[in-house]
Amino acid sequence: MAVIHQRRDKGRLTRPVPRHCRRRKGMTMNVKTVTKTLAVASAAIMLLSGCGSSGGASSKQASAVGDGFDSKAQTAITFAGWSLDMTPEFKALADGFHKAHPNVTVNIKQYSADDYDKQLTADISSGAQPDVFPLKNLIKYVTYSESQGLADISDIASNFKNDKHISLSGYERDGKYYALPYRTDTWVLFYNKDMFKKTGLEEPNAKWTWDDYTKAAKQLKQKLPEAGYDANSVYPMYMHSWQAVVQSFAIAQCGKPASQTFLKADFSYMKPYYKRALAWQDDKLTIDWNTAFTNKVQYQPQFGTQKAAMMPMGTWYAATLLTQQNSGEAQKFSWGMAPVPQNPDRKVPKTPITFGSPTSLAISSKTSGQKLAAAKEFVKWAVGEGGANELAKLSTTPAYINDKITQTFFSPEGMANDEASKKAWSTHDMKLEAPVDQATDTINSILSDTHSAIMTETKSVDAALKETTQNVQDQGILDE
Repeated sequence: MAVIHQRRDKGRLTRPVPRHCRRRKGMTMNVKTVTKTLAVASAAIMLLSGCGSSGGASSKQASAVGDGFDSKAQTAITFAGWSLDMTPEFKALADGFHKAHPNVTVNIKQYSADDYDKQLTADISSGAQPDVFPLKNLIKYVTYSESQGLADISDIASNFKNDKHISLSGYERDGKYYALPYRTDTWVLFYNKDMFKKTGLEEPNAKWTWDDYTKAAKQLKQKLPEAGYDANSVYPMYMHSWQAVVQSFAIAQCGKPASQTFLKADFSYMKPYYKRALAWQDDKLTIDWNTAFTNKVQYQPQFGTQKAAMMPMGTWYAATLLTQQNSGEAQKFSWGMAPVPQNPDRKVPKTPITFGSPTSLAISSKTSGQKLAAAKEFVKWAVGEGGANELAKLSTTPAYINDKITQTFFSPEGMANDEASKKAWSTHDMKLEAPVDQATDTINSILSDTHSAIMTETKSVDAALKETTQNVQDQGILDE
């Protein structure tokens, strides 16, 4: 049973990381080819005070290998979540665990989706964090893991280190683990099967490069009006305004590790990706960036109401689209998932390269005793097959994947369950959205300004990327 509590922001301010603190050497990740049985890890938030320590647990009790979970003891633990009316995964995990362990109640503490990190940081700084809380991504994992707010959960990690159905890559910090992945979303190409069928064009496949994608978009621009679609409101593609839609594909597909590019303030590999993006909007193959950003255009209705034939997006959108088609918010049409197009300047790999954004669970270093034991049991269950099955029922992509989970994910009526879509969802070489490093958050902030300057054509691609390199170097945050 899940009990929901609303969190009120107390507006506390947290101290930034002192500039005199020595930055740890960056962690970059070379994520292995996956058949979705090999996922990747995740986390997030800010270092709360001081220079941190070698670990997140502030007490031996919190980092000990369990106190012994008593399944017969009546226990209540708290679990953070956000947007509970639109994000059912938190309640599903809480209820699923309670069903498996009837004597443990998981009370959900609701945060703002937009201000989650800020609010959770304030709670951690005051010692009021929930017993278990999600970390949204890996971008801030280094600073999170060096804070005093997370318990050492290496004992839980030991249960999954040799499990082929999940990967813990990127989580280990000085031999310890402070979070573990429970869901992993990768980017695929959503496409409208009906539009391709009516225009007589071949559907996207794993051999496509971004040049093939552009060619298909130009053909769709001509043929969609001939098939009865409105030429003024229906586009061949939709490119959302997020910087990751350009930058993270460039990071993943450039052929060099982020330690040699991103973390060396070299962003030249982004140039061809921006050249293509600008050409797409100039040729009116997609809504221009300025319009999408200024008008806060949402990607869901662009694809869901058939305003775009193709759209790169994370696998989380499959659940949203399915729900909206059933509720009437989205139109009924046949759709599929294909691998994202590949870098045309390199040989097309056997396994498509994409990027992903894992999400993880951490335990409060303040939690102790039976609550700590129950919290660890909950995280172990949520990260493993039990939690994965509950997420798959919601068409949410878990980090733990096996044949049973795959079957559950694609079982709902209306889901794109053709073999090509299943393979696109399950077979890929996933790189991280950005490298795991303490400098990443600052670099991403600078790159956000770069993205808007280029896409509004305020600055040329060359000038903007050159300026970005200088701005990053001026921060003094990179290794020599």
